Amino acid sequence: MTTYDPPGRRIFLTARSCVGSVFRHQGRNPEYGLDCIGLIIYVSKVLGLSGFDITDYRKIPRRDAISAHVRAAGFGERAKSGMMPGDAVILRIGKYLEHAAIISDRGIIHACEKYGGVVEHGLDAEWRSRIISVHSFPDFSHKHQGTV
Repeated sequence: MTTYDPPGRRIFLTARSCVGSVFRHQGRNPEYGLDCIGLIIYVSKVLGLSGFDITDYRKIPRRDAISAHVRAAGFGERAKSGMMPGDAVILRIGKYLEHAAIISDRGIIHACEKYGGVVEHGLDAEWRSRIISVHSFPDFSHKHQGTV
């Protein structure tokens, strides 16, 4: 007998293991701190989903900067109505600032300077209204199977 393991479960469980890590701009290691992009990059690398990384961004990135990097990293885009645990989302904070998070079975997990680190909380109507795009993680291990 096998137990059903939702495809995104490993993603959000890996992200959840970072809850409590401090916020650090351009942080890539939960022991020393993560930012919102760093959380997604950390999860991607731990699970072998992507080797993509960027560090040439400001603390307050230009408009659409995170969206551009998510597309460049090979994340697929899906309709908001198809959003599921394990997806990455880009949120609009204020008029211009973009922010990244991972959907969990309880809400969202993200590294937020305002909260001082990586947190998980519900996805209420206010947070849902901030979602501007939904992305599936790339499957690095299958795409590059057999390559050196």
